[in-house]
Amino acid sequence: MATAKKFASEGWRVAGFYKNNSGPGVKNVTYYQIDVADGESIKKAFDKAFVDMGKVDCLVNCAGIVIDKTLQGYELEDMEKIIKINEIGVYLCTKKALEKMEEGAIVNISSSAAQTGSFDAIYAGTKGAVWSFSKSMALALAPRIRVNCVAPGIVNTDMGNFGWGPGELEQRVKAIPMGRMAEPEEVAEGIYFLANATHITGACLDINGGYVLR
Repeated sequence: MATAKKFASEGWRVAGFYKNNSGPGVKNVTYYQIDVADGESIKKAFDKAFVDMGKVDCLVNCAGIVIDKTLQGYELEDMEKIIKINEIGVYLCTKKALEKMEEGAIVNISSSAAQTGSFDAIYAGTKGAVWSFSKSMALALAPRIRVNCVAPGIVNTDMGNFGWGPGELEQRVKAIPMGRMAEPEEVAEGIYFLANATHITGACLDINGGYVLR
């Protein structure tokens, strides 16, 4: 939601996609229901947006889930669910958007977990795949379309606050040099920057308060 608000505040017409709750109304944002784990749902939602918007200047692939299990705790259906949403959804949304995108930018959401590893190895693996996909698509689509990703650390959202044991989140935050989690609006600023950075492609922007330095 913070990303949609950021783009809309800068004068963009935004197609916002949601699964269960579109959130509050925002000027310049039109909402479309979608399930990124379902190819037919992606087709229907994007086709509606194409009719309303006419063209695509920027795609932000930000849908994602975390299940927060060790590998031994994962059943096959858990793996298939997180891979469908975090990986295949990115691939299919990108493929569909390219039907109407002649030039512009794509920004995908990876994670610092792709660099450091994670208790949830399957989640980290999906985010590593998104990073690799972004670099591959940057090569494939240059110079017309730039493709980058952002890699947030812990963000103050429902997902960011999910799955921690007693005291674990506080300890993790203490390890962040900036001393706090990121706010959604700060991640949105990074996404918007990459959407407009006309000579950056194939890059991954870290937004983690210095937790990962590279």
